[in-house]
Amino acid sequence: MKALVLDDHRMVGQALAALLSEVAGVQVLGACSSVKECSSLIAKHKPNLLVVDVKLKGENYRDAVDLLHQHQPQAQLLFVTALGNKFRPPAELQPFTVAVVDKACAWTSLLDAVEQWRRLHKQPIDQPTTKQMRLIETLAPRERKLVLALGRGMLNKEIAKDLQLKEDTIKTYRKQVAVKLGVSGPQLIRLATLYRSWCLSAG
Repeated sequence: MKALVLDDHRMVGQALAALLSEVAGVQVLGACSSVKECSSLIAKHKPNLLVVDVKLKGENYRDAVDLLHQHQPQAQLLFVTALGNKFRPPAELQPFTVAVVDKACAWTSLLDAVEQWRRLHKQPIDQPTTKQMRLIETLAPRERKLVLALGRGMLNKEIAKDLQLKEDTIKTYRKQVAVKLGVSGPQLIRLATLYRSWCLSAG
């Protein structure tokens, strides 16, 4: 499965692309910040999934969508939007729409939409990283704060000061969280970075 991401906020697009690639196991061909950039990759690679922000500064997302369907008539669309319930896909695009994901929602909404699309195409959806990322949502509040702090690149002593705990307590928490997520120390940092990226992209 090949996907493109189109969001005029480049950092948001890159965060979404990283999550789709690293967590959901989707082959992401690029994160584009303009219709022109996206159109070039559409013509070259003919992706079968376009993740697109419906509100692009000075541009219309339909230009990219229409070109996509010229090259790949059955390509699917996953809309991301800050418009909430105000946005509904046009009637002619609804048969190709996997989901409309509100940017204000948790990252799990995006992953659920991707998994739905994978089921439709009978693709494997058992991604270990997805399970680990979902487990972060089940951690205790202080443990989640630890994960976010690790994602920011903070050291143990900095996290201890921020959470008003002893540094040894932070070390213990790190080990406990790693065990709960089933990862090593370096893998915990990678997951924490991905998790924080989504939190930033979701506002």
